[in-house]
Amino acid sequence: MGSVVLLVQLLLLLATMAAICSSFTSALNASYYASTCPDAESIVQTTMERLHYNDPTLAPAIIRMLFHDCFVRGCDASITINPTPHSPSPERTAIPNHTLRGFDAIDAVKQALDSSCHGGTVVSCADTLVLMARESVTLLGGDRYSLALGRRDGVQSNAWEVDLPAPFARLDDVIASFAGKGFTADETVVLFGAHTVGGAHCSSFRYRLTNPDDGTMDEAFCSDLLDTCGVEDQTLDTDPATFFDPDTPFVVDNNYYKQLVGNRTLLQVDQEAATHPATKQYVAYYAASNDVFVQRFSEVMAKLSNVGVLEGDAGEVRKVCSRFNTG
Repeated sequence: MGSVVLLVQLLLLLATMAAICSSFTSALNASYYASTCPDAESIVQTTMERLHYNDPTLAPAIIRMLFHDCFVRGCDASITINPTPHSPSPERTAIPNHTLRGFDAIDAVKQALDSSCHGGTVVSCADTLVLMARESVTLLGGDRYSLALGRRDGVQSNAWEVDLPAPFARLDDVIASFAGKGFTADETVVLFGAHTVGGAHCSSFRYRLTNPDDGTMDEAFCSDLLDTCGVEDQTLDTDPATFFDPDTPFVVDNNYYKQLVGNRTLLQVDQEAATHPATKQYVAYYAASNDVFVQRFSEVMAKLSNVGVLEGDAGEVRKVCSRFNTG
């Protein structure tokens, strides 16, 4: 009799432990909107295709925005909040975010979703942004990757919390910053590969063009950049910009890494990756194989999309991505 009681107690204990463990299991899943918005992914896809056709620079901008969102408070769409009297300094007002663009596109995609989903506001802004980023990668020639959905939107957005790696940061510090978000040195180099598309303002690297001690930039490349940028600092609205990869600026490929190997890249921290003991082997590896990089980039973008997500009852599902539901 005692053994039967003990067995029952053990089974109850195991059931309790299973229930506790399940409470920590991710609520994200690929079919999260199957009943409430079954066409969500196709709506994002078709809307992004239309927007991309009208503006091919949008896709790189959305990829950049996802990084800026996920590295501060996680992937919670806190980057999309506009200033208000109650919240005068949200993340998008921080200096590193002054050149972000694509907010109108997020609104357009969100409106398309809300007009089609059962019950209106169903898909979160956080899920909207990660889906838009995936479509951006695909539209630029990258591999399409799977995404689990169900992210909730953040209810805080503070400029003072924005601590993104600066273009002139030391690579050791950048590696440590990425490690704090769960990324290895290899994955950090892969995320650097987002610079295969898009560009940078001259203010991010002009100091390299006039620094006689910087021997890490190809002389002809430096001369071309001087013609574009000049030597005088300029205001943000007049500061020129140039592509990271001038050969294929709207294609996800490994040409960016070839630029690194040839000392023909804009940012000092990127160039350092080509010679740093912790990263140089990865730069060489991806420079040698386009197929490997394209596959890895999609894998790491999927991982980026899961950084610090809010799930279950946390946060909210915003009606409008640029403002909280209350306040």
